[in-house]
Amino acid sequence: MRTVPAIIILVVILLGGSFTTSRYLETTAMSLGAEIEAVEQSISTQQWEVAQNELNLAHQNLEKNKTWWTILLDHQVIDNITMSMNRIDKYIETHDVSLSLGEVSALKLQVDNILETENFSLQNIL
Repeated sequence: MRTVPAIIILVVILLGGSFTTSRYLETTAMSLGAEIEAVEQSISTQQWEVAQNELNLAHQNLEKNKTWWTILLDHQVIDNITMSMNRIDKYIETHDVSLSLGEVSALKLQVDNILETENFSLQNIL
């Protein structure tokens, strides 16, 4: 008789943890995505210093969340995001609009992919 309540408690803990981590990833990825949007807007208007400041904020945001992201996500995803941010940094330094916007677009896709792959849905479960 003790096993049934123990199993129910374990399932509730697992589901609660799953929803909590999903929500955490969603909020942090959306926050990073908003900062990347600001970088894109600044590059489009060729405000290079503003774009650099926005990119620094996005990089700080990534570093702040990196500890939990490395636990919850594939390390390759985090490495790809970091490399994209470093490329954007160099493109901003050289004031290259087309390469900067192209890399920002790739970075946005990588962040959006986190939301899609880690979302709690039937498609991801099966």
